Amino acid sequence: MDDKRTPMEAEVLEMPQQAASCPEDFYGTSAKPCPRRSHAWAWICVGLSVIALCTFSVVAAIRHVRLEKRDGNWSLSMQDTEATAETGDAIRDLDAAGSRDYVPMRGGSGSIRLSTEEGTGESLTPAAVYARVSPAVVSIQAESYYGTESCTGVVLTADGYILSAAQSLGSAASISVSFSDGAAMSAERVGEDRVSGVCLLKVEASGLQTVSFAADGKTSVGQGVYCLCNPYGNRIPNVFCSGMLSVSRSVELSGRDFELLQAAVQPQSPGYGCPILDAQGRVLGLTTPIGRRLVSGEDPCFALSAADLEQLVADLADSSVSYSSWLGLQVSEIPEDYYLFCGFPSRLWIDEIEAGSPADGVLKQFDVVTAVDGVDVSSAAEFEAQIAARSEGDWVWLTIYRSGKWYRIHLPVLAR
Repeated sequence: MDDKRTPMEAEVLEMPQQAASCPEDFYGTSAKPCPRRSHAWAWICVGLSVIALCTFSVVAAIRHVRLEKRDGNWSLSMQDTEATAETGDAIRDLDAAGSRDYVPMRGGSGSIRLSTEEGTGESLTPAAVYARVSPAVVSIQAESYYGTESCTGVVLTADGYILSAAQSLGSAASISVSFSDGAAMSAERVGEDRVSGVCLLKVEASGLQTVSFAADGKTSVGQGVYCLCNPYGNRIPNVFCSGMLSVSRSVELSGRDFELLQAAVQPQSPGYGCPILDAQGRVLGLTTPIGRRLVSGEDPCFALSAADLEQLVADLADSSVSYSSWLGLQVSEIPEDYYLFCGFPSRLWIDEIEAGSPADGVLKQFDVVTAVDGVDVSSAAEFEAQIAARSEGDWVWLTIYRSGKWYRIHLPVLAR
């Protein structure tokens, strides 16, 4: 049998040709690859969106752009941080309601004489100092809108006058006083000095043991002192500690001179209303929140000297005294990190508003105060000096910066 094919030659058979076809849903399977789609337009849209968002953020930071809803329509509003009281519609004139019931705390109790004592030169043991003073030191709990605050106080008179100092005593809805023997009484406010934070209270009692103040008032840095405080409230009353006097200096605040003391004791911050005692158990001073007005962002817990306390008590107890002026609000300087990060137009904001005062409901906590009657203020001392120059019954315009907008608030000057 003859085979004429070349050895190992492949046999080729021609197959009938037909057009390629596939089902409509064939794409995306492993049998046939899906055609490549272009995403260029999607990336272009994303890039443009990012650019627009970044541009808006920069403009908003510089010009304070706000998205607001007016008359049912959303719109963008823009306000410069350099705006002044003459920026037209950006300034809102809000007159405080003058008909609100608000009675500043006044005395009317007549003269209160503090018990003073001359130094004998003989030091008592720490145990003797504690035994002498502890029955006349009380723990105070003040209930207010901001919560419960504990502080310390000293008994001035046998019939129930108590001297203390705290942030919330002036706005407290109720005040409770606990004595070292466990007895508790409700107290009423007689008066308060807003600059120093000193507050005079009254409980219905008799035969109370009182503290004695140093008659000479002489102090020197480095002298040994004691402190009685209630940092843990009435659960652990009258914590006794010793240390030395680290500050004894005269300062000026709101047009008034104060003699400040500071004791280096443990705990480092004993709280407000704590008596600073000498080696004979006499009161040299009382810790107050006045340090917050002197040192921005800190609370050094300075104490007022016995001489200042004697004058303050006399003023608070005498209803004929002309009290310093105020607006029913507390101001403080903005912490450095907040001021730099937010770019506020001033370094002063509202820290606390007295409940029931004309400012209550009109101003808000953390409103930035920029001017008083057109005079720029950038510190608590400048603000207090402007208000102190007014008399009770006068009206002042406050320029306020709040959430990118400017307001002018008309408020009456009150007596402290």
